[in-house]
Amino acid sequence: MAITYEEKRAKFESVIYEDEVVSFRDFLQGTAGDEVKLDFSECEDIHLAVLQLIMAYKKNYGVSYEFGDSKKLFQIVLEGFDTSENHCS
Repeated sequence: MAITYEEKRAKFESVIYEDEVVSFRDFLQGTAGDEVKLDFSECEDIHLAVLQLIMAYKKNYGVSYEFGDSKKLFQIVLEGFDTSENHCS
């Protein structure tokens, strides 16, 4: 498993494929209302479906990120996501 969970923290390692979506969704549903910490410091790439879950969660709840030294495309996407521009109510 490339995502490990500990209370309100998820650590992403290596490459995150679409088969991680359901377990990640379950994690987010279990922490709904709380701020979650997402650690991408060991992550190389991440499937778009997982990014969509993160952005949907961030629309309603708090999310903080940890990134590694080299900037990845998914980091640019997550840091650039503005919840005020999301009109999916």
